[in-house]
Amino acid sequence: MIDFSQVVTVEKKRAEEYRTALETARSRRRAAYQVESDPIRLEIAYDALLKGVAPDFGPWVESVTAIKERYPLPPVPG
Repeated sequence: MIDFSQVVTVEKKRAEEYRTALETARSRRRAAYQVESDPIRLEIAYDALLKGVAPDFGPWVESVTAIKERYPLPPVPG
């Protein structure tokens, strides 16, 4: 008897490849956020708090945007 539940279909393979690519991109983004953008955000918030002004998160947004461009999420298969 053949166990067809073990057959890897094209759809299953694409879904697994997508999941792997998505996990890789998210992991790379997370690491870059921790090293690059989070310190910027924290410094901006701290400096604004000390000065009693509203924080300008522009440099942080630019950093996050650069990271997202460097590590784009894969297109959803379909």
